[in-house]
Amino acid sequence: MYRSVLLSIIISSCITAKAQELTIPAEARSFIIPGFEPLDYVTGDINGDRKLDAILVLKQPGEDTVDMDEAKPRLMLLLVRQADGKLKQVARNEKAILCRQCGGVFGDPYNGTIIEANGFTISFYGGSSWRWGNDYRFVYKSLKKNWFLTKESQTSFQSGDPEHTTKEVLIEEKELGIVPFEKFDNSNGFYEESKWKVKVAKTYFFDNPKLGSKPRKGYLLKGNIATSIRELTNFIELSFVDSKENVTSGFILRKDLERVK
Repeated sequence: MYRSVLLSIIISSCITAKAQELTIPAEARSFIIPGFEPLDYVTGDINGDRKLDAILVLKQPGEDTVDMDEAKPRLMLLLVRQADGKLKQVARNEKAILCRQCGGVFGDPYNGTIIEANGFTISFYGGSSWRWGNDYRFVYKSLKKNWFLTKESQTSFQSGDPEHTTKEVLIEEKELGIVPFEKFDNSNGFYEESKWKVKVAKTYFFDNPKLGSKPRKGYLLKGNIATSIRELTNFIELSFVDSKENVTSGFILRKDLERVK
């Protein structure tokens, strides 16, 4: 798996060059909002109607030199082919694409968007000595006429030893809950720090938040209090600091916990 992660490094290093070589067809230029310029443009069928749709990602010109606090959010626009053959903007998100400075030392974390199988996947990559990569998969649901987050894949590793330090987390739709594309918040919308206390005799950490999966050997005891990293449907991702200042993090079953008010 670490080889695929290293491949992401190569792909990511080409993002800047790719953005400079972007050619936006005439039919899509009208969707470029004043004060923005294209970062990415990809085409494919995003809603399963066998027509050529498009996704347009916009950024602020000169964002490399703009202070993070003053930078405009990047925009992601979904353009769907209509019956008359023309593209129409049907969805917009200002929090889906991480900012230019959000990748840490590695640089721009945006690693591209791929359209496939009735939806699309947005990829990010960043870090310094510790690297991370996140992929978000959205699928079109015809009954609701919208795209929903169905899978989140996380990868992290130490750049000096990826073969032995790679950690992978897969969060599926049951745990993600109902997240339509317009409501997806990749900035900080998933994360809300709070305290949780163990209410059962013993509860184990999981590497992946999936009911029925095998837990780790690490556990917490009744009365232990930990800080939440993220809340899911059946799990809470927690960080626990013991009396010796050792930090343990992972997913704990929600039913074994109670929020500390």
